Amino acid sequence: MDFIKQIHLKRIIRDLKAAPREKKIDNIEEVKSIGVICRLVDEQNWNILHHFAKVMENQGKTVNIIALLQKDQEIDFVITHQATHIVRTKTDFNFWGLPNHESIRPFTEKHYDLLIDTIGEENFFSQYIALSTNASLKVVYATPSEDPTEVFDLIIRGDGQVELKGFFNNVIEYLSMIKK
Repeated sequence: MDFIKQIHLKRIIRDLKAAPREKKIDNIEEVKSIGVICRLVDEQNWNILHHFAKVMENQGKTVNIIALLQKDQEIDFVITHQATHIVRTKTDFNFWGLPNHESIRPFTEKHYDLLIDTIGEENFFSQYIALSTNASLKVVYATPSEDPTEVFDLIIRGDGQVELKGFFNNVIEYLSMIKK
């Protein structure tokens, strides 16, 4: 049955990739709305993510976060960012492994000048959210063995797990280099 589910999910991704979209790269100063796809791992990663969101909001940008919470995972820290949408694999996914529309709609219905995927590995959730979201520029961290070019526009490569603080600094640095 898992094989059939995988085929079904690959077809969904293929169909979403075929949808037309307008790509645009802006200098970080011109970016007004940022979407972040993440996995809730631990309090330390959440604090880095929350700090990034607060710094961007202090610069006048809006930041929305969609966070994936694994089936048996419990949150033992406080989520203090009001524009954070938590999607739980246990309750917010259907039989096929698709997130329910209502659980992702508050995030995907918005337009983002910049969409950042911090999950750090190829997975259906981040691809589905990235392809379902209207964003001018989509950025991801990937290892050399991954090829997310069909989904994302800017790929920051690294070895091993994504280190959030460095990744956010790289995104800001690269977008700061764009001519105004």
